Amino acid sequence: MILKHSENNHKPKLHITSLIGLMLIVAGLLSLLDLQLKTKWITLSIPVLLGLVLLIYGYISESKGWLISGALITGLGLGGFFALQQIHTIPLISRFGYLAMFFAVSWLLIFALLYLFYKHVAWWALICTAIFGGTGYVLLATRSGIFDFIFWIPLLLGAVFLVWGWRNKKIGLVIPGCILTTVGPGIDIAWSRSTDPQGLIETGVMLVWFSLGWFLITVISRVLYKKFTWWPLIPGGVLAMVGWGLYIGGNPSNALGFVGNTGSIGLIIFGIYLLLLRFGMQK
Repeated sequence: MILKHSENNHKPKLHITSLIGLMLIVAGLLSLLDLQLKTKWITLSIPVLLGLVLLIYGYISESKGWLISGALITGLGLGGFFALQQIHTIPLISRFGYLAMFFAVSWLLIFALLYLFYKHVAWWALICTAIFGGTGYVLLATRSGIFDFIFWIPLLLGAVFLVWGWRNKKIGLVIPGCILTTVGPGIDIAWSRSTDPQGLIETGVMLVWFSLGWFLITVISRVLYKKFTWWPLIPGGVLAMVGWGLYIGGNPSNALGFVGNTGSIGLIIFGIYLLLLRFGMQK
């Protein structure tokens, strides 16, 4: 019994040793091949192939840790492969964009693999996908600035929290989802598109967008739980009134147009609420 227990303890170490040996052999063969062919891209593809080896090993051994490691190394390897190709012609910021975008794809792959093989919904992987995906998209865009990060990353994070909360019917996830989806666009629309910032106008627009997030909490919670959640209307109403007041104080000539635009958005939200409510009643 003691001998058998000792053999079982050494078995995983033999597997890991064999895996490391296989990876070293693959890396060495590819390096030798690149020295002969002088392509340079074969050497750059070594991390990708090593990541695939880890993915295959994780699938065979049914190990979540190796699957996650393989997916991350594959994503980083692909990002490095595209970032280092034509290194003199691709701008430095675009190289970081490739790294971030493929790293986001690797987290999305982790989410898919864990769900397919283990029926485990790894929402944390989608959060990483949203952060790195938004970062990569902005870095790869031809014209980007700080406000593009503020727009895309909170918007994508909010979408993940909304889907997560909708799927699990948890209002604690719906609340940050609704707020994040409006905070980023609110800051971007208010400040990035202003040619002559005056402070009051931009702050007013930003606060009105913030208020829409609180109104969305009431709408979505009504659909999910079939009951009226009224408390988000208090901070939402306060933010909307303060935002209107600041905008009207800074630009009274366009007050009617601004109130009309925000009223139209309110009608759209109410229409979405009725459609979702009808869908829920039929279901």
